[in-house]
Amino acid sequence: MQCLNDFRKHNVLCEVTIVVNGKPFYAHRNVLAAASPYFRAMFSSHFREQNESKPVILENITADVMEELLNFIYAGTIKITPFNVKDLVSASNYLLMNSLKDACVSFMKSMINPSNCLGIETAANQFDCEALRKTANQYILDNFATVSQTDEFKSLPADKLEEFLSSDETKVDREEQIFEALETWVSHNEDERKPLFPRLIQHVRFPLMSPYYLADFVETKELVLKTPECTPLLLEAKNYHMLPDRRHLIKGSRTKPRKSMGFVTVIFSAGAAQSSLSSVERYDPRTNTWTMVAPMNVRRSLLNVAVLDGRLYAVGGCDENNFRLNSVEHYNPFTDTWHYSAPMATCRSSPCVLATGRALYVVGGVNYVGMSLNTGECFDPLANTWSPIAPMIEKRASACGAVCNGKAYVIGGWDGQKHLNTGEMYEPEIDQWTVIPQASTARWDAGIAVESDRIFVVGGCDRNALCTLETECYDPEKKKWSKVASLPVATHGLKCSTIQVILESFVQHVNALVHWGQGLHATCDENKAFKE
Repeated sequence: MQCLNDFRKHNVLCEVTIVVNGKPFYAHRNVLAAASPYFRAMFSSHFREQNESKPVILENITADVMEELLNFIYAGTIKITPFNVKDLVSASNYLLMNSLKDACVSFMKSMINPSNCLGIETAANQFDCEALRKTANQYILDNFATVSQTDEFKSLPADKLEEFLSSDETKVDREEQIFEALETWVSHNEDERKPLFPRLIQHVRFPLMSPYYLADFVETKELVLKTPECTPLLLEAKNYHMLPDRRHLIKGSRTKPRKSMGFVTVIFSAGAAQSSLSSVERYDPRTNTWTMVAPMNVRRSLLNVAVLDGRLYAVGGCDENNFRLNSVEHYNPFTDTWHYSAPMATCRSSPCVLATGRALYVVGGVNYVGMSLNTGECFDPLANTWSPIAPMIEKRASACGAVCNGKAYVIGGWDGQKHLNTGEMYEPEIDQWTVIPQASTARWDAGIAVESDRIFVVGGCDRNALCTLETECYDPEKKKWSKVASLPVATHGLKCSTIQVILESFVQHVNALVHWGQGLHATCDENKAFKE
């Protein structure tokens, strides 16, 4: 082939002349036909180009690229660079040279980065490179927040931007990054793109944003204020945050978390009072890793936690000296900081802590002299104040509690003399407790979670102070208990929560997230799933 290539360069025994941008290239008909189905078809009897005396004119290839292609055809090697790869893939696609096209695609896959991924996806679509298109598209989805800050993003067609904004697969840490990406895109050419804003803003999931971000940032934007279509969207978000018990009534994609947004923030406390800890860990199911976050201000054990307005509240417990605490602090996952809230009126360890509506409710627990309590308090985060609520019908420490359809349910516990199988329902609107049917198993220190408007009570210690593996389900509508599948191991001190966990390898609507012993965890994004 080296000899033939020399012949080509010196126009020896060449039967074909190819003209590109006025420049002639000489070649051998058989060599071209063997390397390219395009030339093979061209030189068949069906095409008038079979006339050997007539030059072949190619209009979709530059002269420099044609020289590189001929060297590749004759010598079998070619130098692919970031500067010529797009022209080479275009030419190889035009001439049906699949081996060269595949080499170019592999090279482009290896060079994908935030600054060029959008251009590579466009080229892949243009030249029918489906594998490259999928790779580039997935890269954009996986790195959307970074890609949205590049120059290429500012020139993205509106239809393509809409595809990313609407996709559940678009990976961001916070929905706020979606809004910021849209704002960046519109502001790059506001006169032309402002009319598109009402359509594109429909894909921003405002209910999933921090209410503080909505108030302090979104609602101050002139573009938002001058777009009437934003008003119902922001109202929907406000209702979502102000009326959490009615969230199930809000239908549509805007309340559905994107698949990348499932994570659990965990307070980890092991052992008894002498082992109080301040350390906090966060679990990310996307990477299946635990990472340390900012520690609490106070070492605590026998505390309880709840999530309200995207903040994780740590309530009461015992310090390292086994003194019961009335202090409360909350964690901001966006700034990775803990801040004190107003203290409760009563010191409590092992309380039941519930978040419903716009308030935090703390009931029961053990006071500073070791007595079980039936009293409760309500925390208003806006006023940073506590106020008393109606006492429970029974004293309860280490009871489990959950919120279902706007009502608080507190079940089991220890009244200072015996374990309880009784439960109570609290209605915040009328400040009243009502007895619910008794469960089959008396238990304290059990786990509890809500799924599909049913309350699941898991494990705990029974009347004999032995760990139990029994699980019961309460249906508030039917006011009936039923037994469901038991735990594989008898356990107490576990804490359950519900979250939608979607990993790369599978998609499940339910999953297990449990910390054994005295560990506690609470979800900071209130997604859905259940413990198996």
